[in-house]
Amino acid sequence: MLTSIHIQGFKNFKDTQIAPLRKVNLILGGQNVGKTSLLEAVYLGASPVGNVSNLPAVFRLAEGSDRQRFLEMTFKEVKGLIELCLDRRIECQTVHERHRGISNMQPAVLVTAINPAEKTPSDPILFAGVEFGGIRFSQQIRPSSASTPPNELFNFPLAISVNLPNQVEAVRLLDQVVLKRKKRILLDALRRIEPRLEDIHSLSPDGEQRVYLELDGLATAVPLPQLGHGFSRLLYLYCSLLVTDAKLALVDEVENGIHYASLPILFKGVQDMAATQGVQTLMTTHSWDCIRAAYKTFADAGCLQDFQLIRLEREGDNVRAVVINDDMLDTVMEAGYEVR
Repeated sequence: MLTSIHIQGFKNFKDTQIAPLRKVNLILGGQNVGKTSLLEAVYLGASPVGNVSNLPAVFRLAEGSDRQRFLEMTFKEVKGLIELCLDRRIECQTVHERHRGISNMQPAVLVTAINPAEKTPSDPILFAGVEFGGIRFSQQIRPSSASTPPNELFNFPLAISVNLPNQVEAVRLLDQVVLKRKKRILLDALRRIEPRLEDIHSLSPDGEQRVYLELDGLATAVPLPQLGHGFSRLLYLYCSLLVTDAKLALVDEVENGIHYASLPILFKGVQDMAATQGVQTLMTTHSWDCIRAAYKTFADAGCLQDFQLIRLEREGDNVRAVVINDDMLDTVMEAGYEVR
């Protein structure tokens, strides 16, 4: 699991450190403070170097020469570092707990606290990331004895843009859900939003493969777009979390297109899937309703230890990250302080 982030020389992040990180991290802050840029930095640090050419279009719309302009503006004559700290011992603990009671399971090393300052070369604490100077990039793993490439540590981060995928991608995701036999989980999650939902399919009645839904009371199945942007985004988000092999998901403007009354249901699905799929998430938002819904969902589930807010603030020519969790989080939410 990702436990800390250190960014130097990337856009507005002159020298920014974020720690600790939890299973679900909701990132907030003012306009243009760098919420999406933070996701881009983590995506770059967690991906193989060759993926840098995809970065301009991962969370933003890019057309024509936009990609080249993005790369030149971001990296030309700039030196920097994106360093991600992972603790493999947390994963060992999760595996051990999951297999408790199996007689031939070898006990894993269990830890309750992590202090990177006390690490030794033999500790399973890894620093993965990317260093850049001009347009040149180099991948790095520390300690030097580690041999696992960063992308294998994360199984490539899952990036979910504010922009909806096309229907071909929606069909592909749904087919993967069916192949992995997770369609029942998907239907249960979606029925919290649309109780009339009976089933979901990928069909081609007119020669074009599309996602169709069977709704109680309707004589024929309806194509996905007819249920609106919000429902389509939920389907995309849930399918992506269900089928990914990634250990890290990056979601931009998680509340986009979703009615505020449905946000608790959205986060209930996120909380369920974070627990069952073992995917750590970093999500951006600018909505107080979204913050409140996320907090209540994790509080009601007794899982606040898995959730926190990360507020980005401008500080001179740098961006500072303020982590809000535990007692501070309770105080902020109960008092209704403005933290967006």
